Amino acid sequence: MMRTPTSSWHRFPLVLTAIVVLAACEQRGQSSAAAAPPLPDEPSPLFRNVSALTAYVGDSACASCHAQETTAYRQHAMSQSFHQWTAATRVEKALPAPIAHDATGFSYSVDEEGGQLYQTEFLTGPNGKRLHELKRRMDYVTGSGNVARTYFTAENGRLFQLPLTWYSEHGWDFSPGYRVSNARFDRVMPDRCIACHASYPSPLPFAEGKYAEVRPGIGCERCHGPGALHVKERTAGAKADSGYDNTIVNPARLPLARRMDICEQCHVHTAVSVLREGKDEFSYLASQPLRDQWAFFKQAGSIDIVSHADRLRQSACFLATRSTARPLECATCHDPHQPPPAAGSRSLVCQTCHRPDSLAKRLTRSASLADHAPDADCVSCHMPKVGERGVPHGTFTDHWIRVTQPGAPPPTVARTGDSPIEPFFDRDKTGSDAGIYQGMGGIVYATLATNTGALTAAAAKLDRALGADTTRGEAHFLLGVAYTQLGKTADAIRALERAVRIDSGRPDRLRALAQAYERAGRDPATVDHLYQRALSLQPALAWVRADYADYLQAHGRRDEAIKAYRAALAEQPSLATGWFNLGTVLAESGPVRPSADAFQRAVNLDPSLGEALSRLYEVRAEGSAVTGVRQLPPPLDSLAVRERGPRAIQMSAQATTLRIFNVPPRSLIQIQKSDGSTIRALTPVAGWAVEWNLTTDAGAPVAAGLYRAQITGRDPTGRPFSPQLVYFGVVRARSDAPSNINPASIRR
Repeated sequence: MMRTPTSSWHRFPLVLTAIVVLAACEQRGQSSAAAAPPLPDEPSPLFRNVSALTAYVGDSACASCHAQETTAYRQHAMSQSFHQWTAATRVEKALPAPIAHDATGFSYSVDEEGGQLYQTEFLTGPNGKRLHELKRRMDYVTGSGNVARTYFTAENGRLFQLPLTWYSEHGWDFSPGYRVSNARFDRVMPDRCIACHASYPSPLPFAEGKYAEVRPGIGCERCHGPGALHVKERTAGAKADSGYDNTIVNPARLPLARRMDICEQCHVHTAVSVLREGKDEFSYLASQPLRDQWAFFKQAGSIDIVSHADRLRQSACFLATRSTARPLECATCHDPHQPPPAAGSRSLVCQTCHRPDSLAKRLTRSASLADHAPDADCVSCHMPKVGERGVPHGTFTDHWIRVTQPGAPPPTVARTGDSPIEPFFDRDKTGSDAGIYQGMGGIVYATLATNTGALTAAAAKLDRALGADTTRGEAHFLLGVAYTQLGKTADAIRALERAVRIDSGRPDRLRALAQAYERAGRDPATVDHLYQRALSLQPALAWVRADYADYLQAHGRRDEAIKAYRAALAEQPSLATGWFNLGTVLAESGPVRPSADAFQRAVNLDPSLGEALSRLYEVRAEGSAVTGVRQLPPPLDSLAVRERGPRAIQMSAQATTLRIFNVPPRSLIQIQKSDGSTIRALTPVAGWAVEWNLTTDAGAPVAAGLYRAQITGRDPTGRPFSPQLVYFGVVRARSDAPSNINPASIRR
């Protein structure tokens, strides 16, 4: 394997004249960064490990022949970006006091047991006694520790993020995003994250966050492509059949645009990332144009400091050198085949053009002369450290190289158009499929921002752009998901049917269509087939199996539902909603122990479900009519339920309805399943109460399980108030016998 030309760049002067660079850099007081002109699309040489299907072999296969490069690379942060937690590599200090999450009331501690660290979640009662405690082991570390280390716990091969992160400049605090929205122990490791933090894992098809094998750190093959062909031919003594070794990508032979793409596959950090049709998180290969893998969208008018390569491309030093034989690029300072440069030597690259004697003459009468001594640190001033809003306590080097002024306002970027997001690649601005990816990006953004108006506009845009298309399955699927969120079931079915016709081998599409058909009251046999087909493609999809169990019990197939719930919970025991819904089905015939055990497991995992158990209703139905409803006493001896004031939204069982009261006038009430999908939208409230007949929009009696009522509206001043959620549970009475649930019998 040949070295890239960046291997020893710090030992050679850049092929430039200082006059050109100094003239380009003489832009004092810049306050905005203009988009850099695109790099020329020069052709790349052919590499056979990319042009034909080739297997990955791992770093150990490289080390035997490339020991020096491997040893140097292991000193870089990238090689330490993902690994198992061990006491030998521990950097974290003890957490002196628990950290409280005020919005939820949970507190978190870091505890050591038997040489292993755990994160513990707990609730404390008024008497100081813990009402709830849940503990998870810190199995894996993401991040080298230069900025932070975030932790994951493993459950049956699936990785879940933990709430607390270790920040090198601060210590323990909430993981990014957890202060705003506490995901507790339920945030699955996205494939997109591990694709950039680890060498290529062995993912289970369609099972996000579940891997047969994960390898530590970012490996050689991330930049050189899969290595099996190279190892096979070189170890067999085969000679290269051309003027260069084409068995493996050598970034030295790639044009600058493709070299930058290798870095930007992970060092572009935008608000929205959309995979191109036919791609997945692990399909990008070095030497390919990154624009053909991803559609990136920046938040309009914003700057993302973590997009290091994009910031570098806006720098005068980069612009002045990009057409030369040795441009200033990422690997100039971050050569993976050399040990990281010492802090005192990192200015040597700058001095190849900005010679100290030349600077001294230019700055003779300048107040900044003393700052430009031969041993000055150029980086600290011209690439300042700045905070990143998405990473608490984290500072990053801003790779937009420029002359800064003390007290100058932070850099800004001009906003173009009215859209909340802007395309990163030119092909998504004016290309033939620009409208499609703009619509897809808009849907993702609106979903993350919970912006119904933006979601409506983005769905309409994508629908128009797709027209009569019959090839873009992922776009149709995303459109169907958007229409589902908007409550437009007929439009959702139209889009999802197209997605399934294009590729019926995708469980996510089959599940979404099954749920849309179910909401529309379509043929149960068809719905059943879609669920079974999805689970045959990937049996490890526990949440899909739990959805199927919900469907089975809603259609009176109680024994099958119980079997499906238990299979889902065996695969993923942390599914709190699955345990709750299993409890509601077991409670139909009134057995004492099984239902109480299931409810207890649910509350142990998520104590907020205690509120739903305090509002547990038995519903009796005949055909499509609800003939009776009554509230059951809580099935557990004790529940940690927050106090609700007299003006809080309340529920009460009437003869055949559920009364929801203390509701502000003109509010909209949506009855939703636990995943947020709406089963019934009630008309706006005229007074302070509304009666619900416990049927869905399709006219069917509500099935057993966990539900929530979401109330939205405006206060007396006309301002929208924050959505209010009221959780409750439903137990269906057996239709083949008189009501046999003894309220006292389902207590523990």
